[in-house]
Amino acid sequence: MTLPQVVEGDLRIVLRGGTDALRDAQRTVSGFLRRRGAGPRTAARAELLVEELALNTLLHGFAAGATPEVVVTAWHDGATCGLAFEDRGAAFDPTTAVMPPKPASVREAPIGGLGLPLVRRIAVELAYERTADGRNRLHLVLPEEDAPIA
Repeated sequence: MTLPQVVEGDLRIVLRGGTDALRDAQRTVSGFLRRRGAGPRTAARAELLVEELALNTLLHGFAAGATPEVVVTAWHDGATCGLAFEDRGAAFDPTTAVMPPKPASVREAPIGGLGLPLVRRIAVELAYERTADGRNRLHLVLPEEDAPIA
């Protein structure tokens, strides 16, 4: 992880090469949002989303031999907060990707493959863009502190 930077009020973290720094990045995002006024539930949701989205991108989003890199941005404007993820990996739009079938019970739920439903349930806004120069950009807004997860 490169040293986190605050640019125009937003926190920017670059995760490069592997998952070793992911836990530090989660704590940094959570602490940043808490210092900006986010409540503990919102900060915990942000940590979970950073883990899910950054980890999957680092592990599955790049061709063999490539050095994976994900830029995570966190913001809080006093009323709402959110996250953005950007990478140069394989194109993947989580807003249109096919959802796995809902398991009949917890016992029947597969290990893995449930991150996409989790992200879609937590985020109140989720927008994806594939840029002209080949980057994935995912922008999401977190729910208000006391909002239940649908």
